[in-house]
Amino acid sequence: MGDNLKKAVFICGAGHSGSTLLGLILGSHSDSFYCGEAKNTLFLGNKNKPITKRVCKICGVDCPVWGNFAIDESNLLYEQVSVKTQKTTIVDSTKDTTWIETQLKKLKNTEWQPFLIFLQRDGRAVINSWIRKKPEKDIKEQIIKWIIQIQDTNEMFKSFTYKKIKIRYEELATQPEAVIQRICDFLQVDYQPELLNFYEHNHHPLGGNNGTQFLIANAQNQQINSRVLSLNKSRTNYYENHEFGIALDLRWQRELAPSIERLFEEMAGQENAEMKWEV
Repeated sequence: MGDNLKKAVFICGAGHSGSTLLGLILGSHSDSFYCGEAKNTLFLGNKNKPITKRVCKICGVDCPVWGNFAIDESNLLYEQVSVKTQKTTIVDSTKDTTWIETQLKKLKNTEWQPFLIFLQRDGRAVINSWIRKKPEKDIKEQIIKWIIQIQDTNEMFKSFTYKKIKIRYEELATQPEAVIQRICDFLQVDYQPELLNFYEHNHHPLGGNNGTQFLIANAQNQQINSRVLSLNKSRTNYYENHEFGIALDLRWQRELAPSIERLFEEMAGQENAEMKWEV
């Protein structure tokens, strides 16, 4: 570590933009812990919530971090995680802007320094992932959901008064070493080459992308709990044949129907202009 500051790192943006991947990379740093989506700590121990929301996606109920984690409402969440894990940089990929803003208020006037990473990805890729996951959903509603998330995130990013940075998922996937070095410089931490081999490290994420977490479990020959980490047949086939390292996912270019791409451009072209990725 470059210094002894306690750091709360927020990864924001739209879901399916690579935040789980980036979180796992940063969580592989020797002084960092990746919570996954820390908002899910609200569901720990609540058996009325789906098990996928209230347990570690890798370990399940017996997780050494979250299995017996008891929230102390009188103490900062990130401080509690820091004490539990003995790490001073805590990474949270909850994309809910209300959650992030609430945590920022709690961090104010404490020894914790907030950092914000806006992870951007071409909205066409995001919409395609959402359609693949929930094909029954109305396409226009999916696009509107994406627009609102991006608008809310842009507004929060503009008003964020601490250190902040925008990172392109596509650049992370095609130039991982350079982009990770850039992020480490931003976070004022030393770059560690083993961050590229994130799949070799122990992780305990709450929530997040099942596919990326499937890769972790597969790389480490862990027993996959289908109640916690389930993929449909096509996604299982994709991730079983996926290399363990960082690779650009451009499935949307062959999967997204031209009519949906045109509709997305009509509805969300303005919001997507900064994030559009052409190869």
